[in-house]
Amino acid sequence: MFDAAACRLFDGGMGTMLQKAGLEAGEAPERLNRTHPEKIEAIHAAYAQAGADIITANTFGASRRKLGEDPGPCIAAGIALAKRAGAAAGAYAALDVGPLGGMLEPFGDMAFAEAYGMFAEIMEAGAAAGADLVLIETMSDLLEAKAALLAAKEH
Repeated sequence: MFDAAACRLFDGGMGTMLQKAGLEAGEAPERLNRTHPEKIEAIHAAYAQAGADIITANTFGASRRKLGEDPGPCIAAGIALAKRAGAAAGAYAALDVGPLGGMLEPFGDMAFAEAYGMFAEIMEAGAAAGADLVLIETMSDLLEAKAALLAAKEH
């Protein structure tokens, strides 16, 4: 039986909101967590005010492969912004985990262990930052999704 009181509502799309806020084409949205935190927090706050119970941190592409550096500071900033914006509404902050940007072997050049290692780094950074839950999304490679899920369970 459906229990409406147990339901949790997620916020909406981050990418479209960032484009409205002036995100340049080709710019890594996750970098805004540190360069323009006020824009990210305003988007989160709008979703919290609209009734979202779960605020999805701006961490979808925060991986070493996409950022070219340790994703920890970017993830920490993203989780902090989501938590701060949702605090008044009692919302949870979700670590958002998307694909790494490459295909796993045998169709691509990334080994399963390499993908798992990058996801473990992401999960550990999210846990250290205080994420309440993990959202793994938009995976088209089942092996990559498996690597992400195992890393989430183990880290």
